[in-house]
Amino acid sequence: MPARTILYLTPSSRLLGARRSLLELATHLDPARYRPVVVAQGPGDLVDALRDAGIPVHMHFMGWWRKGRYMLQRPFKIAALARLARAEGAALIHCNEFHSTPYAVRAARRAGALPVVVHMRLSITPRQIRNYDLARADRVVCVSEAAARDFDVWPERRDRVEVIYNGVNLEQFSAAAADRAQSRICLGLLESDFVVGQFGLIAPRKRPHLLVRAAEILKSEIPNLRILLVGSPGRSDRDYARDLESSVAAQGLEDRVRFVPFTPDVKGVYAACDLNALVSNDEGFGRTVIEAGAMSIPSVGTRIGGIPELIADGETGRLVDGNDDGSRIAEVLREMAENREKSLEMGRAARKRVEKEFSIRRHAERVMGLYDRVLTSG
Repeated sequence: MPARTILYLTPSSRLLGARRSLLELATHLDPARYRPVVVAQGPGDLVDALRDAGIPVHMHFMGWWRKGRYMLQRPFKIAALARLARAEGAALIHCNEFHSTPYAVRAARRAGALPVVVHMRLSITPRQIRNYDLARADRVVCVSEAAARDFDVWPERRDRVEVIYNGVNLEQFSAAAADRAQSRICLGLLESDFVVGQFGLIAPRKRPHLLVRAAEILKSEIPNLRILLVGSPGRSDRDYARDLESSVAAQGLEDRVRFVPFTPDVKGVYAACDLNALVSNDEGFGRTVIEAGAMSIPSVGTRIGGIPELIADGETGRLVDGNDDGSRIAEVLREMAENREKSLEMGRAARKRVEKEFSIRRHAERVMGLYDRVLTSG
């Protein structure tokens, strides 16, 4: 039997968490079973990486479903997407994020009643479940039990919701971990520095200001503490990022807190870190936790969303309350910096847990199993 084609829809080509997960999945499907084809809204790092991997990519701008200015274009965009699905011989449409669902379910019907799978990577409200037509999807894949609980308002369709944790390419991250010394030299860091990294958007949801607050608290206690805020702001977050940079300068923390611009390949920056931080106030999964764990780096995270499912408190990292003002985070950084052997032990435990539960091979196998069930039941 020839491999069946999965048509993936992505609303963004920025190579951040959700799109990194799509790239890993698409490049680890069993080619004898499934063939990935990606539909992107426009060019970007994700598109470049997919094409480098030999995965077909089509450009098809659809516009945000809830934006009125795109309303008149919808029928034409849906028809074009249906033609593309037929031309590629798609067996199933997989929305990498829920925003594409209204287009997918309509195009799928026109293309021959194709099944639709939707990936939920952040929390969602009952109103969004209605507005984005999630009830019309054949399956909803949630990245954590916390994300799945959002669908408790949907008891009659709860059997369509399945939890599949994200996966990470262990081999790639293991190879990068060996470059710790060189990575520190490139970043201007000393071997004696205790380096904390936060990776992702510079945005209020990620709350990097709590790490700045922790750096202020520890300024005199831990002079070798270095915090790397790795990423760039989205269009709507630029004022927040500027205010954050101004706050760092006003407190005289420029030598303690550094802004590292977004890079599609962050493994070299991870390699320089002793601790990963994810202190968001909304996080469906928390990909940086398993990426850091793949490099034997522990994490400090908030008890928010899916983060507690990834960090075993006191074993693979530390958890703090979601309403922390930065003071408890500071205590954790002090604890880790002053007991590096314990930090290393947690990092080793984090690596073992990622190997057991969060490998990309395990993730891809579970997703392909879901495809098998959906296509068989159809």
